[in-house]
Amino acid sequence: MSDGYDLDSSTPAAIELQNDYARRSEEAARNPGAKLDLAYGSHERHRLDVFSAGPQAPVLVFFHGGYWMFGSKDSRRFPATEWNARGVSWVVVNYRLMPEHTLTEAITDARAAVAWLSNNADDLGLDPSRLHLTGNSAGAHLAAMAAAADWRNDGNRPDGIASLSVVSGLFDLEPLINSKVNDGLALTADAAFAASPIHHLPDSGPQVTVCFGGAETQAFADQSLAYAKACRENGNEVTLFDSPGANHFEIINEYGTPGSPLFGRLVAVVLGPKPSQSSSVNRKVE
Repeated sequence: MSDGYDLDSSTPAAIELQNDYARRSEEAARNPGAKLDLAYGSHERHRLDVFSAGPQAPVLVFFHGGYWMFGSKDSRRFPATEWNARGVSWVVVNYRLMPEHTLTEAITDARAAVAWLSNNADDLGLDPSRLHLTGNSAGAHLAAMAAAADWRNDGNRPDGIASLSVVSGLFDLEPLINSKVNDGLALTADAAFAASPIHHLPDSGPQVTVCFGGAETQAFADQSLAYAKACRENGNEVTLFDSPGANHFEIINEYGTPGSPLFGRLVAVVLGPKPSQSSSVNRKVE
């Protein structure tokens, strides 16, 4: 029986989606301007891809999901085509995976990737003052932890994190301790607290978008609702919404699908004026 965090990625529908993402990503990788597998650190997983839309373009920096144990940037290249066509750069990031490495190391990698992008922006054709962090599931967690870094005390401080957009994320890790997922994560109470974005919020500057699939489990919906509330209380401008009918795997497609709720919201974030605070949520909080 599912505990709300036990997602079955082996269903034919989920496999078909992932295969489609991989196929479309292979096509995007053939873009003549793509810079693939750039090293931002010394480990083999310290790699990222840059699809630049020009040095003045805003930049979407994406972290993939997979419960910090699985996944790769290679199958998340596909949104680059649509974003580049709209004058937005697309960057996808790999990071070290558990259980061979720790969650702390994955968070360190996410922050290091953002700093490296900022420090090397001129060579990469990126605007370091317009970095918009995003990710889904475990990648949303890493994007949130990167946005929450104390860059004031970091010599590699990026010029500016313009926004944070998190999709179907994990923000309070304590509930995972008693879930089946923890068989692979081996989280303790102290480790869960230290690595939970809900206890480590970004400063009040970046606007925050929190999105989840309308067909998510209640556990994932509650994670998004709680994080949006915490950010709003922290002083961030927050937009919270669900994408009707989308499950945990389907919503990834919206990153590269014009006309979808998530794509439209990201267009507004990176290309439009700063929105007023709003919320449109259909999921009941229990």
